Amino acid sequence: MTTFVLASLALAALALAFVLPPLWRKARGTALVMVLAIPVAAAGVYAMLGVPAALEPSNVAVPTTLDEAITQLERRLGEEPASVEGWVLLARSRMAQENWTQARDAFARAYALLPDEPDLMVEYADAQMRAAPDGRFPDSAVALLEKVVAGQPTHQRGLFYLGAARLQAGRPADAAALWEQLLPLVDAETAQPLSQQIAMAREQAGLPALQQAPAGASAPSLELTIAIAPELASQLAPGDTLFVFARTVDGAGIPVAVKRLQAAGFPISLSLSDADGLMPAQKLFAQSQVRLMARVSKSGDAAAVAGDLEAEVQVVDVTDGAAFTLLIDRVHP
Repeated sequence: MTTFVLASLALAALALAFVLPPLWRKARGTALVMVLAIPVAAAGVYAMLGVPAALEPSNVAVPTTLDEAITQLERRLGEEPASVEGWVLLARSRMAQENWTQARDAFARAYALLPDEPDLMVEYADAQMRAAPDGRFPDSAVALLEKVVAGQPTHQRGLFYLGAARLQAGRPADAAALWEQLLPLVDAETAQPLSQQIAMAREQAGLPALQQAPAGASAPSLELTIAIAPELASQLAPGDTLFVFARTVDGAGIPVAVKRLQAAGFPISLSLSDADGLMPAQKLFAQSQVRLMARVSKSGDAAAVAGDLEAEVQVVDVTDGAAFTLLIDRVHP
């Protein structure tokens, strides 16, 4: 066990040196920006293994290169093949090396052990695409992405990759529709190149350009104030993201409006309108009532994870100019 801890920690540190930080990267075989984050952290290794009472470095050959660290991890996985975290760590390290085939195979082992984890499914689909000789998403990868988006309609990487797969398959209208769902969920830096890709896809599909609201135009809106309980304010951290959603009353499907902001400067005032919708056919002001929700995301993703900060859901009437306050006062379990 001690050997696995030291080898894995060394692997995590070495892998970080090989991983590029940007969220968006070019997809091989397409002219698209690609969502890709490879979070390799020692904390995950400790969570996987537990911290031994005493580490004895003198008894362990600590690796000095990424290849050596991977070799030690592979050896340990041979002894503990049921470690999902170990296979994921190995797969991400192989991705950092651009060893796509071995990354795909390691993700396959992890997926066999944990088949319903959306982030893992997206990473596995990505590895399958990169390992494919033609640089295209195979049917098995597309099926994974479809499952992710069906279960989590705001999963950012799932939406982008599925859009890329649709474009590869000669379905630019479907690609544009998926990326239009993604657009309100990303930050301003990402939104600009994504908007360009949407425009290209719409042009390929023979669709008109997205309509922008005229300058100075006044659209119906809900006026919201997002506050945070004093006892949770200390849990805010730089880089946290605030998502505000309006969903249909039954909570089904994708949100009818979404806003993404920096989680700082509470209380925050904002407006929700039809311009914040994800689907042209599903408008906020076509609803008589909606469910309002606010969440501070620690991961930057719209899908809730343990540790995110949330407000209680409110069901409200959709009336132009109506004002509501959402208080973030609980931690997502």
